[in-house]
Amino acid sequence: MRPSALTLVKLLAVAPGHRLHREEVMSICWPEADARAAAGSLRVALHAARHALEPELPPRAASSYLVADGALLSLAPGLVRVDADEAESAARAALRLGRMPELSAALGLFTGELLPEDRYAHWAAARRGQLALLRERLLLRLAEGHLDAAPERAAAFAQQVLAASPAEELAHRVLIDALLRQGLRRRAVHQYHVCREALDAELGVRPAPETKRLHRTALAAAPAPLPTAPPLPASVRGVRGALPLRGRAAALGAAARPRR
Repeated sequence: MRPSALTLVKLLAVAPGHRLHREEVMSICWPEADARAAAGSLRVALHAARHALEPELPPRAASSYLVADGALLSLAPGLVRVDADEAESAARAALRLGRMPELSAALGLFTGELLPEDRYAHWAAARRGQLALLRERLLLRLAEGHLDAAPERAAAFAQQVLAASPAEELAHRVLIDALLRQGLRRRAVHQYHVCREALDAELGVRPAPETKRLHRTALAAAPAPLPTAPPLPASVRGVRGALPLRGRAAALGAAARPRR
């Protein structure tokens, strides 16, 4: 498919309702061209797109998939399947229900970035952001839902959110909570400071009271006791005034073992 035809199909795929006015298409695809030249380029792109989608389409026949209705161009509803639409519908339904199986199944439909080859195309930005936000909401709900039974899974979901949105405070809070539930107090304290720095750098705000409460809980948790060394034998303990035995750990360990 020629580049202009491919861009036309992708434009319609990400547009609301998969429908655009001809003038919109021309202003996006050929912004520097005059009206006559842009209209000619659109006719060529439409012809190429229709025959790419339906190679056996007779000349001058109407396309089943790419429909022209006066000044409006659209992808035929019911005949054209857009996987991003299916992912969005499943995500919204799962978020309404709030059940783990549906949330997990919906997340599985988000298989990658929308149109990665057009990452910097302004016409795809709104749709890409919408899908990214839905995926983030799914991850957060899954993270919260796993806190009690599987805190390690909750932590993994929260970390996925933070990989894309470092200043998402709820993800930080879930991660701190999950670490505390696993007994990882030091990591929980460290995560609080990561959260505080991210919020300050990106948003210029401080952590919410709920996040601060988790930080205080982490600080108040009793540290694990340090391992104690085996007692020295009496012959060694009885030496007075001797110089410290530096670098003699192996010899002292051997002396401490009982003789056979």
